[in-house]
Amino acid sequence: MIDRKLGLTVIVPCYNSGNFVLEAVESAVRQPMSFPHEVLVVDDGSDDPDTLASIVACEELPNVRAIRRSDNCGAQGARTAALHYARYPYVLPLDSDDRLATDPDLLAAGSYPERAVQLLASSPNLAFVHTYSQMFGAFHGLTISAYPCREELLVRKHHAPMSIVYGRADALAAGGYDPRVRKWQDWAFAIDLLATRHRRGKPNTIGCIPGPFHEYRVHSRFARLSAAQVDELESVHLVVEKNLAYFHAVLGENRPAAEVAAFVCASKPDRLTDLLHMAAVNLDQALAVARGRVATMSCPTDVLGVP
Repeated sequence: MIDRKLGLTVIVPCYNSGNFVLEAVESAVRQPMSFPHEVLVVDDGSDDPDTLASIVACEELPNVRAIRRSDNCGAQGARTAALHYARYPYVLPLDSDDRLATDPDLLAAGSYPERAVQLLASSPNLAFVHTYSQMFGAFHGLTISAYPCREELLVRKHHAPMSIVYGRADALAAGGYDPRVRKWQDWAFAIDLLATRHRRGKPNTIGCIPGPFHEYRVHSRFARLSAAQVDELESVHLVVEKNLAYFHAVLGENRPAAEVAAFVCASKPDRLTDLLHMAAVNLDQALAVARGRVATMSCPTDVLGVP
């Protein structure tokens, strides 16, 4: 019997992503799931013929819908709009140039969406569930943040996992995705989600299903949002000011928003710190990542923009 309290909407915002969006949607459609689900493609004003044709092809796949917006308002606005159209209580955002893993061996124990929704439905203490990200395309290997996420790490500006699975009601209560934050949107949304739950008296445990079940495409076909030139301190200050009481509660001290934002930025881990967190969980994995990054370990970012 299907539990009607279960169900997942995969949100794929798209702006001139070409045939990448079809790959993303096909990967979501191929996820084994035992409960109702859908893929919601949000065309954010695309004018590229290949993209428009790909979105039409997406609509021919099972359980796929498309929403078309006339203006390009950005991924944040597209994701928030999709939250209002979503039919199901749980949500998984997926960038249009990324994919979910479809390797049968990896999915043998169950897909990431299936397992994440089951975890969230069985534990109200969970704020969200995440998986690790495996890069493909111009660079191969795990992202540097492939270790279990925790609330106190996020508050100290550790990388927020991509494609988390969360409750739609929590996201709507948080106001969706903040359009003012033009970079580090995953981190900003995760903080908004955690802060909203904190204000409502909910615990903020974070679940992890390692996998890696998320595939992050490294490419130069068009600029990813992560490549934008944005003042990090200014972005962090927006998030801190919005959720200042939450930062005070987690950090255990009351300081002005500007001071908290400066502290959060200064707490952002370098690659060695990330590797040490990874090594504490899986030493072999950390060593493999270190070998793959040996040429770039001293740099905050490398020429490929590899996360």
